[in-house]
Amino acid sequence: MSTVSEVSDLERRKRVRIRLRPDLGFTEQRYEGRIYHVVKDPVSMRYYRFKEHERFLLGLMDGKHTLEEAQKSFEQRFRPERLTLEDLEAFTSQLLQAGLAQNETPGAGKQIYDRFKKRRRKMIMNKFMNVLYIKIPLVDPDALLNRMVKPLGFIFTRWFLYLSVAIMLSALFLVMSQWNSFIARLPAYQEFFSFKSVFYLWIALGVVKIIHEFGHGLSCKTFKGEVHEMGALFLVFSPCLYCNVSDSWMLPNKWHRIIISAAGIYVELIIAALSTFVWWWSEPGSFASNMSMSLMVVCSVSTLVFNANPLMRFDGYYVLADWLEIPNLREKSNRFLMSVVQEYGLGIEVPPQPYMTRGRQILFVTYAIAAYLYRWFITFVVLVFMFTFLEPYKLGAISFVLGIAAMVTMIGQPLYQLFKNVSKRGRLPDMKPRNVSISAALLVVVIGCALFIPLPLRVKGVAYLTINPQESAKLETPEFGGFLKELVVQDGQRVKAGDVIAILHNPQLDIQLRLNEQNRSLRIKQLDTLNAHLSTGGSDPKIASEIGATKNEIQALHNAYKQLAYIKQSLVVRATCNGVVMRLIKPTELGKFLEKGMPICEIGDERDLRAILLVPSADKGLIQTGDAAWIRIHGRGYNYWPGHVANISANEAKAVPYQLTNKVSGNIASHSDPETKMEIPQSQHYVVEIKMEQIDDAMHPGVVARVKIECEPKTIWWRINRYLDITFNWGL
Repeated sequence: MSTVSEVSDLERRKRVRIRLRPDLGFTEQRYEGRIYHVVKDPVSMRYYRFKEHERFLLGLMDGKHTLEEAQKSFEQRFRPERLTLEDLEAFTSQLLQAGLAQNETPGAGKQIYDRFKKRRRKMIMNKFMNVLYIKIPLVDPDALLNRMVKPLGFIFTRWFLYLSVAIMLSALFLVMSQWNSFIARLPAYQEFFSFKSVFYLWIALGVVKIIHEFGHGLSCKTFKGEVHEMGALFLVFSPCLYCNVSDSWMLPNKWHRIIISAAGIYVELIIAALSTFVWWWSEPGSFASNMSMSLMVVCSVSTLVFNANPLMRFDGYYVLADWLEIPNLREKSNRFLMSVVQEYGLGIEVPPQPYMTRGRQILFVTYAIAAYLYRWFITFVVLVFMFTFLEPYKLGAISFVLGIAAMVTMIGQPLYQLFKNVSKRGRLPDMKPRNVSISAALLVVVIGCALFIPLPLRVKGVAYLTINPQESAKLETPEFGGFLKELVVQDGQRVKAGDVIAILHNPQLDIQLRLNEQNRSLRIKQLDTLNAHLSTGGSDPKIASEIGATKNEIQALHNAYKQLAYIKQSLVVRATCNGVVMRLIKPTELGKFLEKGMPICEIGDERDLRAILLVPSADKGLIQTGDAAWIRIHGRGYNYWPGHVANISANEAKAVPYQLTNKVSGNIASHSDPETKMEIPQSQHYVVEIKMEQIDDAMHPGVVARVKIECEPKTIWWRINRYLDITFNWGL
């Protein structure tokens, strides 16, 4: 009875007919000397690649041939190769799941709907797992690109290629020949990460990516491809466009596919070259200079780091895959690496891999590991960039949360995939305890080394150069005070003892001097009159007494005049020693009244320079007097000058120099005091003085510098606990 049932079921399976969808498109391509056939699904805009014998089977799936007839035709065509009914059923099942084929069974509609739901869930999951790269389809640009191809198609001609390469080489020659000047004109670190610079970068990124994606679309249309999807792309939270040129996979010429993949990079490098010339010739600080500098960074650095890098799934990846003629390079590499981990790491027997040369195996393993590590590197750089920008505004926790999300994604996804692959064969029975033990031990050692081996620790920040404050002379407003009338010198100017620094004016003092002069004049006239009476009237004791009192009053007025004149002379503030002017009162104070004791400037030895750095309270405990430090001066390239920590203030800084605030080129959030006109830090900071051990003539007080102080090495585990304690006050 069961035998009859099994025979009946087998006969039913053999008589199944599969019909391939008639709207599918086919293109023949050659990879590594072998012929492949690319199938295009015009509804889902998906593309599938089949080998020669698979294409033969597709030709038999016309709704007329049964599976048995297809099996016999295959074995006759590719003799002596055999094809079992089970393998043929698995192949047709894949076609049905992909939606490329259809059958007449009652459950066909439900299968299509289930496939749609599964695909939608996968797309949503992918968006959550990559928060730094989000795509939102918007429009079909095919008609627009058709109109743009004719006037702009010359961009992809040979003569324009030669011209653009010449422009790129000219820009590169300009940068290399003027390297020192080029570096000197670049903005300082904190100036580059200021809100204004980041805003320019944000705008430049959006504009360039729009042009970038139109470059892909135009090149695809130039080679007769179709472009039916364009939308918004949030790349590191910056909005721009993306253009789906998957139709290039239908092109038989691999060099055409490579050109389409590299078109965006090509266009960006042209923009970078032109922006280099604009930046070089424009006025520093102008809109043209700032925007062209932003375009240079976006179109050169970001292009090489992201788009042109084959380790990330952007343009460079598809160029490499087409050049090596390895479709789905990343998936194949990850799949092969996963099988290696299962076989050697867990001792699981994996299905035998198709024949693969030793070079191809090394390529797959190397690429999979390098791509994974590079994703970690890029994620770390992006999060550090965000933290550097957000931390002065007390929003650094945002980058921490995103870092946790990225870590969960990049660690959890491979582990989930490994668990999924292992669970298909049974988790424990298929594993070899020896392999699992060795792998677990190695994993524990790697994690332990990563978390608990001390690594170099540096405290970094923005500083400014100043003369040794312990050896400098401070000039203050004299006793009477006065209105600031004139500043004769500038900050950083060298002066000699006696040189005029500033001139103050006190109208009340002038009035007292005039009253004194008038009173003295009256007393002198009075004395002359008394002397005349005394000479004509003889000796009169009363007159003689008045003469004595008048003389005393005249002498008192004279002494008072001398004192007032000295005070007026002190309103001309002069240098008390030779040196350089620093911390000069701001020119905005001209015309304002300065009370007694208000600082005007300091003067000191310009050869005894100190880098003044303000550090938060959390970093103060990491720094010790005598710690080595390195100072990089803005405008002096990437050279570092040595120094050491000379002094650490015990008291909290009550004010912060204006050039160290995030309003200019620093990283310290502050607010202005309306009374003292000083910048007050919004959080606790302490002053650290770093003595420079080497200086040159280009260094002078007031120059902004980047400082890093070498502290005692700490483990990653310590850093994580410290960050959690500072950010969330967890006290771990």
